[in-house]
Amino acid sequence: MRLLLIRCLLACCAAALLLAGCASEPKTGEKKKRTVLMTEYDDERVGREASVDVAAQMGVLDDPELNDYVTEIGLKLLRGLARRSFQYHFAVIDQVEPNAFALPGGYVFVTRGLLALVSSEDELACVLGHEITHVNHRHAAAQQDLASRGIAMPWIRAGRLASYSRDMERDADDGGQILCAAAGYDPIGMSTFLENLGQYERLRVGHRNPGFFDTHPGSTERAASNAVRASELRWRRDPLLGDTRKSLLAKIDGLPLGERPEAGVFRDELFLHPDLDFQIRFPSGWYTANSNAAVGASEPRGRAVVFLMGDAPPGEPQKIAQAWADKTNETQRLDVRDSRPVKIGQIDAWRMQVDTRMGGGSVSSLVTFIPYHGATWRITGMSRASDSEQFLGRTLNTMRSFRPLDDEERRSIVGYRLGLAQARVGESLEALGQRTGSAWGVPELAVYNGVFIDHRFEGGESVKIALEVPYAGPAPKPPGGAQAPSR
Repeated sequence: MRLLLIRCLLACCAAALLLAGCASEPKTGEKKKRTVLMTEYDDERVGREASVDVAAQMGVLDDPELNDYVTEIGLKLLRGLARRSFQYHFAVIDQVEPNAFALPGGYVFVTRGLLALVSSEDELACVLGHEITHVNHRHAAAQQDLASRGIAMPWIRAGRLASYSRDMERDADDGGQILCAAAGYDPIGMSTFLENLGQYERLRVGHRNPGFFDTHPGSTERAASNAVRASELRWRRDPLLGDTRKSLLAKIDGLPLGERPEAGVFRDELFLHPDLDFQIRFPSGWYTANSNAAVGASEPRGRAVVFLMGDAPPGEPQKIAQAWADKTNETQRLDVRDSRPVKIGQIDAWRMQVDTRMGGGSVSSLVTFIPYHGATWRITGMSRASDSEQFLGRTLNTMRSFRPLDDEERRSIVGYRLGLAQARVGESLEALGQRTGSAWGVPELAVYNGVFIDHRFEGGESVKIALEVPYAGPAPKPPGGAQAPSR
């Protein structure tokens, strides 16, 4: 399913790549590197390289058992391919939104948000089958051919490689259901998942970030088409699969839900990071996102971004700023319009205003370098040069908001994990939620369990609930200084 990498996150990462010299116009005399998917060998090479970027920017969930579970289902589906050209790889991405995507060459990813939303192993298998079909039919190469004829592909590297047309999406739905049927999974899972995804999207309207499926054919339309196709497929349940809902729930019990405190959490536009001891406030009404690479926000129309990165070593901020400018200028035209010392709270920092070129236009960036807790943090606000004055105030407010957490703020941070509860005869969602102390309200309980809000249980069903878990702080480091692993 189409990889957008969350619109605002991509904007932040694209901006970061731009200012690192990785996505800019080459200087005069330099050759512009292009990604060309002409052969299956090209698919494998490009997908392998892009998968490294995905892991670095988005993060793979540190749960070998869950990753093995997803891989096991994927391998079952691969048996149904008449011809397998690639060595497939499956992984769970540590992201909140329910998404799935594939890169050329057999690299298939699902997010932990998707694992929390699917209601059975049948649904998960259909999603994986959909992505396998994209890879097997080489849709990325076909889409690239369209781009070469003048149809622009969106976003940056990984996004471009997993961007498909509506016809390709329908083809992947079809192929995914066929693979599921051949493996003994119920192909109706594609339809029920899309119906539930539609409910999730409606639940999130008004207070959600854009997801991967925003530009897909409508979930309702696809769910209906897939239900018809499922009824026409001849298949037989593999008895070794057992109860596919029970199998799924056993694997995802305890799965982290929502933002993980150790990676920082958003409260509206305010971002709090307890382990790194800082907070920062982004512009109100902007789309926010947090990843391994950056935390930031994007103006709803995509005209500006502001993001924070902590990838520079400690040192005098002026020297760090100059070293950054010198390195960036090695690969792209960089015009430093202003460079001066500033105060961020009580911290002596340094700020640069620079212009560069991208896509034939001029981009203006305000970059502040802040020494803090053994690193130099970089807050960058970017927009087209013609819009820079319009967004200057909001960018400066974000930069000035950077400060340490106080004890009350740190104590207020909690995490959430998925739990399981046994329903009672005739119990409503509201009654079950109150009895079990679920942090989900009735609408969330309905969506995550694939039922209507007025549903009454027969009794004995396993029901997904959300459990609040106080955050105790970072795990202690074991002898030798290595960080203790956490799920």
